[in-house]
Amino acid sequence: MDNCPRWEGPESDLQLPDVVAGLERVHQFIRRKAPRYILRHGDIKNWHLTVFTSVVPLSYYAGNYRSDDPNFPCLNVNVQVSLNAGALFAQVPGLMSQFSDTVLDAVKKTDDYLRGGASELNRVRAVVQLAAFSMGRFVQIHPFLNGNGRMCRMIGNYVMERYGFPSLMWPPFVRPAGEYEVASEACMRGNFTLMSRYLIGALALQTA
Repeated sequence: MDNCPRWEGPESDLQLPDVVAGLERVHQFIRRKAPRYILRHGDIKNWHLTVFTSVVPLSYYAGNYRSDDPNFPCLNVNVQVSLNAGALFAQVPGLMSQFSDTVLDAVKKTDDYLRGGASELNRVRAVVQLAAFSMGRFVQIHPFLNGNGRMCRMIGNYVMERYGFPSLMWPPFVRPAGEYEVASEACMRGNFTLMSRYLIGALALQTA
């Protein structure tokens, strides 16, 4: 809408410390909760609020999805990254509810699989596949007006930390260049394979 303030990155030098501090608080939540807690989309909304509440040009941009809610008219917008469109704004709340249910089911299935005595190689594959799917589907929906990449990377950190692996996306306010950017663009088109490959490589570097 024409009268809605634009929210585009990167943050100013004065704003960035607040974003970094917010991401650190989210990371503390992940490290404390991930092993025993299954992530829901409401948690991601809270993360977004925690990270961006002091830098948004309009207060309700932080912690709320794009939607057709008349209470948040400036979120009644569609987004596009390069040539790739996110979900239509009217569909975002429903898609994120489905996302939450799907991740819940996938985490439970992964938990059951790993309890069955999977080999270390299969354990890595299962966890990376879950992380890539969760990150990829989230970024494909692109539920927020801005900050989706940082939330995506924190989702990846959550999955890795849940299963005893290190966070691979740290510091999350820095968008990795090259292979990660290509993988993210592929996720927007519904192809999560490149994200799996990126995470495998990142994990190999972390544990070398």
